[in-house]
Amino acid sequence: MHTTHIHRAFSVVICSFVLGGQAAAHDHPVEMNALRTPRLRTGGSCLIQDVTIHSAVDAAKRGSVLVQGGKITAIGKIEAPAGVMVLDGKGMHLAPGVIDCHSHMAIDRGINEGTLTITAECDISDAIDPDDLTIYRALAGGVTTARLLHGSANAIGGRHEVIKLKWRRSVDELRFPGAKEGVKFALGENPKQSNSGTQTNRFPDSRMGVEAVFERAFARAREYRAEWQAFDAARARGDDPPSPRRDVRLDALAGILDGSVDVHSHCYRADEILMLLRVADRYGFRIKTLQHVLEGFKVAKEIAEHGAGASTFSDWWAYKIEAYDATPFNGALLHEAGVLSTFNSDSDEMVRRMYAEAAKGVRYGNMDRVAALALVTINAAKQLAIDGRTGSIEIGKDADLALHTGDPLSSLARVVWTMVDGEIEFERRDAFELETKPAGVLPMEEPRRDASIRVEPDGGEVIALVGSTLHPVTSAQIENGVLLIQRGRIVGMGKGLAIPAGARVIEAKGKHVWPGLIALSTPLGLTEIGSVRATDDLAEIGGNQPDLRTSASIATDSAHIPVTRSAGITRSQSAPQGGGPLRGQSCVLRLSGDTWEEMLMVDRDMLHLSFPAQANAAKEKKKSEEVKALEKLFHEAREYQRLHGEAQALGTRPPNYDPRLEALAPYAQGKRRIAIYANNAQTILDVLAFVREQNLDAVLIGVTEGWKVVDELCAAKLPVVVGPVLTLPSSEFDPYDAPYANAAVLSRAGIPVALAAMDGENTRNLAFHAAMASSFGLAREEALRGMTIYPARVLGLEQELGSLAPGKLADVVVTDGDMLEITTHVERVFVEGVEQSISNRQVELYERYRARLHRLQGKR
Repeated sequence: MHTTHIHRAFSVVICSFVLGGQAAAHDHPVEMNALRTPRLRTGGSCLIQDVTIHSAVDAAKRGSVLVQGGKITAIGKIEAPAGVMVLDGKGMHLAPGVIDCHSHMAIDRGINEGTLTITAECDISDAIDPDDLTIYRALAGGVTTARLLHGSANAIGGRHEVIKLKWRRSVDELRFPGAKEGVKFALGENPKQSNSGTQTNRFPDSRMGVEAVFERAFARAREYRAEWQAFDAARARGDDPPSPRRDVRLDALAGILDGSVDVHSHCYRADEILMLLRVADRYGFRIKTLQHVLEGFKVAKEIAEHGAGASTFSDWWAYKIEAYDATPFNGALLHEAGVLSTFNSDSDEMVRRMYAEAAKGVRYGNMDRVAALALVTINAAKQLAIDGRTGSIEIGKDADLALHTGDPLSSLARVVWTMVDGEIEFERRDAFELETKPAGVLPMEEPRRDASIRVEPDGGEVIALVGSTLHPVTSAQIENGVLLIQRGRIVGMGKGLAIPAGARVIEAKGKHVWPGLIALSTPLGLTEIGSVRATDDLAEIGGNQPDLRTSASIATDSAHIPVTRSAGITRSQSAPQGGGPLRGQSCVLRLSGDTWEEMLMVDRDMLHLSFPAQANAAKEKKKSEEVKALEKLFHEAREYQRLHGEAQALGTRPPNYDPRLEALAPYAQGKRRIAIYANNAQTILDVLAFVREQNLDAVLIGVTEGWKVVDELCAAKLPVVVGPVLTLPSSEFDPYDAPYANAAVLSRAGIPVALAAMDGENTRNLAFHAAMASSFGLAREEALRGMTIYPARVLGLEQELGSLAPGKLADVVVTDGDMLEITTHVERVFVEGVEQSISNRQVELYERYRARLHRLQGKR
């Protein structure tokens, strides 16, 4: 017997990037294929000792798990058999590997035979790529099984493949033995080609046509099956009839009718979901799963009665019209209705964090933690009819397991290793040495110190939040604290603080109080539905447009605003999201108000520049023509301003008015702050050179590869906004966790890092980006500051926002747990001392259709 701990090896590469025209060497971690090969090998047998076991079928418990021959053979208090490797699980948590019921990994993204409406004879297993890096990156997130599907261009598409994640093995080693055959259907916008961008002549072109496809196909399949049944019966009688013509497409459809082939259907709207269920009822088969099913909550009872499963997104919405009514409560309501429900990824990025997605079942709908974990494990196994083999930690099942540093539903946990059939397929290495050389908490003082602030007897109502844990973020937390609010500002804070007579007291014992979160570079108010051009005011055409502003285009009735506010975000920098390079000017909004003027806190707070991207260079290079054009434009703006000043002083005629140069001039002169977007290392260095040469007041946004040029960023002393955190590595050879660890690497170098979600539909998930950064090395305090005081600094509003302190605006959020945990609920939100509703369109839809479900179930 021997005990094995995880190794900490890492490797670096020497690269050259160009700064100021000169090549400079940089060493940074890389992840070559050899480094991705686990050093820890079990041979299929091991004892995982003294670990917290999350089985996905019952409550967590402490014990050991014995694996022999790739199978779980014992659970509990176990002595290791002679010669069996012991894996130390002390302080760790063991969960079943994730099963992703809807993935496009390991296949060519172009695979979807879209020329025909029915392609049931096609088979995705013909096109599996076992070397796809997505397999490895999914393993790093604890995924052990995936169902591979082509796209959704066809009403009746081709057949799927279920694989076990064994990166760089043969295709046959990946196939899940005995997994049931399934065909992908699709409903709605995709099969009727609503968003194809070109006019096509392929039927169907409407939802009416989609239904007709099914009716015609299954009527013919039924005839085809009858022909073969008659043929077989005649042969059984001793006759010698002519054989029917074999049709491989109709064979698949006939398999659906006889139950040997399952149907898994892409769908969104309630009407089309019901249509498909009724077609299936008429032809005597059952829909195995409804995929995406974003309006499934509207017909939850009908889905349950039919017996279909539902595999949905946790919180995606509004990216197209049929996703606009989506609610993150969908999974919980379907589960409540008795529908076998799962969350799927449909994404090479999201598949790396499916345990965190499962945690949203707790956040939205208060699912039991065991049931929430089941959303990505045992329920998915049942939907794929492989639950006898995998999906839970039970004796006799395949040892498809993931070891975590904490509860698998915790936003702050990460995967240590992933095991498939008892063998380690992923083993984490500390590529950035953040475990051995951690990023600490940076020195911080509260920027606003006003000893004169106190409750005014005649100053109006006082709100007292009493008994909570206060999180100022610029100082230590205060247990059992009191926070006083009057006239929109914090007027008192501390432990044992006297509560003024007549105050409105809000008992908050056991709760947590935080400063309102600040979201940078968001599209809030500028877009509603991604695929609907009429709702899109994100960007302008025509090149450089520095005089544009976002403020007067804010749609204050946008459903995105209350959705975002309900997550504890109280301020948004709403910014142009494209065009340019000079995109226009942003504004800072308070997320409260009926008109854009009421919401507006700061107009034209920054100019936004998409800096011309340059590939990471290996030798000296010249400035691009695009950069030279920017330099020329900035010079012209300064010259324009100089000539205007001279004309004014001399009383002569000024140059002709140029709105673009007029708007650009104060930014070009360094008098106002400019937000510059750059992600890869070379472009970041080009920006640093540009800012220095132009003498600009700038903030750098994006900074995905900041970790590659951290010394230069540190020396430049520019404000840095990292986002998104939840994104894929930029390069094939970047460590799998590079985007997650990026903020920590910068913070370790002494750079205060503001964080941004940079997510068109889900700005609300800002805290989840911060949590992932914290999970991978960013100090918890720095993660909290990254969405509060540091964004306030970036905006120049640190005297008013970003922390809890007397005198500051009372943007205050009350939660039932840690702001960084996905399972935490936001219970109250105050904007400038006024309590806001935390309801929104999605909550209202959930409550409406939950009431419908209860009514149909006979509940009151």
